[in-house]
Amino acid sequence: MGTPVIDVERDRATGVAQLRIDRPQARNALSTEAAVRLLRAVEHTLADDAVRVLVLSGSGPDFCVGADRDEELGNEGLAGRLRAFARLQRTVAAAPKATVAAIEGRCVAAGAELAAACDIRVGADDSVYRFPGSSMGVPIGAAKLIGLVGLGAAKDLLLTSRWVTAQDAYQLGLLQRLVPPGRACAEATACATEISANDPSTTALLKSQLQRFSGVLERIDAELLAAESFPGAGRESARGTDRETERGTDRETERGA
Repeated sequence: MGTPVIDVERDRATGVAQLRIDRPQARNALSTEAAVRLLRAVEHTLADDAVRVLVLSGSGPDFCVGADRDEELGNEGLAGRLRAFARLQRTVAAAPKATVAAIEGRCVAAGAELAAACDIRVGADDSVYRFPGSSMGVPIGAAKLIGLVGLGAAKDLLLTSRWVTAQDAYQLGLLQRLVPPGRACAEATACATEISANDPSTTALLKSQLQRFSGVLERIDAELLAAESFPGAGRESARGTDRETERGTDRETERGA
């Protein structure tokens, strides 16, 4: 599907940077290369003193459907992709600057993990979510979800791998703002602009305190160690997961999920 593209736009007037996964033909699925490119874009943007807030989004109708199902990988490649995803997600979670996810359409697996790593999530009211680690044989998802939705809801989402509507995600606390379809990026940008107007050193200190008090970074590190050593079936079955995700989401969409 060609070289993965990550669009970066900086608004010097507001201090808001837009980072967009631009693979609409692949529903913004993340290959290893795409994850690495997005990680570099995040790192470069965080290093820009003129940027105060990052907005992450996807081109087209979906935020991100997870790992790229067309990427041919052996066991080592799958493990390498897992590490690339983990490094990207941890960098976003540990960012000293505020991050906002603008979510339209499908937000699944690695895409859902990326959104969960952001500080604030803005979702269209027809968006859908899934954390399918248990169905893939990969024990990922608990580190971030438990701090966002609580223990009981995290168990429900992770152990069942069920689809979640935007309304349910909002009620659970996974989404902070719910907007009409097509408005997620505009609302996320407005939210980012509001944050950017505040004192950046205070924002950074508050983020540091929230990270430390919640223990999220320690949980992310522990989760990665567990996932890397887990001999689950997901190493081989992960290739077909996004194809199943795509079919499943289509069925959910038809039912109005």
